[in-house]
Amino acid sequence: MRRSDGIATVALPMLLWVGTLAAIALLDLGAYLTAAARAQALADAVALAAVSTDLEGTRHSSPIREADRVAVAGGGQLEACACTPGAARAAVRVSVVVPGIVLPSLGAGRVAAEATAALVDPPR
Repeated sequence: MRRSDGIATVALPMLLWVGTLAAIALLDLGAYLTAAARAQALADAVALAAVSTDLEGTRHSSPIREADRVAVAGGGQLEACACTPGAARAAVRVSVVVPGIVLPSLGAGRVAAEATAALVDPPR
């Protein structure tokens, strides 16, 4: 009998285990990157919504209230908003939930993004 007899009995389960771990890691990485892209897009939209309250002819809503409304509607949470009425500038920080199997249990359950928007005069 050779020493290599039965190696497949040990190697195949180990290979399947490593492959499963690699697949989970790739899925979690993809979920994190997707959530980061969603957070940045949402931060941009929230900043634009907050600064848009300073436009003439818009309903007079608080920039912070408008920013929070858009953040919640986009599936996120408004973390911070430097939005002063009449300042024509807004800086926001929003976060979204990171779906996944391993990353949320390691403390990466949310990903945040920041954005700034300002009203400028059109070019002449």
